[in-house]
Amino acid sequence: MSATALFKSTGQGGLEVSSLFNVEGWIAVVTGGGTGLGLVTATALAENGAKVYITGRRAEPLLAAVEGYEKLGNKGKGSIVAIQADVSTKEGIKKFAGQIQAKEKWINVLINNHGVSLGATDINACEQTPEGLSKQMFEGETFETWLETYKINTASYHFTTFGFLPLLAAAKTVGGFPEPGNIVNLSSMSGITKTSQRGQFNYNAGKAATISLSHQQATEFARRGLGIRVNVVCPGYFPSGMTIIPPENNTGSEAHYNEFRQQWGIPFGRPGKAVDYAQCIFGLITNQYVTGAEVVIDGGWLLESGKSFLLHVNVISS
Repeated sequence: MSATALFKSTGQGGLEVSSLFNVEGWIAVVTGGGTGLGLVTATALAENGAKVYITGRRAEPLLAAVEGYEKLGNKGKGSIVAIQADVSTKEGIKKFAGQIQAKEKWINVLINNHGVSLGATDINACEQTPEGLSKQMFEGETFETWLETYKINTASYHFTTFGFLPLLAAAKTVGGFPEPGNIVNLSSMSGITKTSQRGQFNYNAGKAATISLSHQQATEFARRGLGIRVNVVCPGYFPSGMTIIPPENNTGSEAHYNEFRQQWGIPFGRPGKAVDYAQCIFGLITNQYVTGAEVVIDGGWLLESGKSFLLHVNVISS
C-alpha cells in the first residue's frame, strides 16, 4: 500500500486526537469498577461519552463512584451505572450478564478489572536454610488461599469473558460499529517478574496465569474470525487499596523521588497516575489492530526488578 493510499484509509479528520480515541456512544462494562484502577477506567470512559456499567460485591463503593462522577458535572456526555454483583461464581456472572442484556443490545468493551490479594507469607522472615524456608512457606500458607486467589483473579475472567461474548459480538452485528466489542484483562507486573516479591507466590502465579489466559483467548477468537480482541494490562505501583500510598508521601519532592527509586525500585521515581493508566486503556480499546498484547505500565520497575528492593505493599482483600 502506498503512503497516499494509507492516509486515504483514515478518512477526513481521522488522525485527530478526538477521532483516534473516540468512545462516545460506547457501552462499557468494568468489573470491580467502584475503586482503584477500575474507578479510573470507568470515570475516564464516562467523561468521554461512554455509558459505563460498574460492578462489585459491595454496594457502598459502587454508589460512591456514581455519586463522585455526578459531582464532576459532566452530565450529558457519559454516565456510570452501578450494578451490585458477584462475578466470582458462574451463577453471579450469569445473573450479571442477564442484567446487562436486559438493558443493552450490545457492549463495546468488557474490562475484567476485579481482583484480590489475600496475603502471603514473608519468605525473608525466617532462617534462610532449607529447613527454615520449608517451615515458613509450607506451614504459613494454605491451599484455600491459593485456590481463592486463582478463582477470582483468573478463572472468573474466563467465565465473565465467555458470558459476555454474545453482547460483545453484537456491537458490530447489531450496533453497526466497525468492530465487535473488545476485552481488556487486568494482570500485573507481578505476573511477569521472576521474583516472588517477598513470598507472594500465590498472587504472582495467579497474575501470570491471567496473562496466559488472555493470550489464549486472543488466539482462539482470532483463529475463529470473531474479530473480538483481547489484551492484557500489567500495571506496576498505583495508589489503590492494594498499594497504600498517602498523598503526603507522594508530593513529587526530591526526597520522595529518591524514595521511590531506591526503596520501591521505580526508575521514574514515582507511582503511576490516573492519567497514565487511562491513556494506556484508551490506546488498547480503540486500536482495532491490536490483540494479544501484553502492556506493562510500571515506570520501569520490571527493568530494575532483579535488584533487591524493599516492597511497600499493603495487602488486603477487596
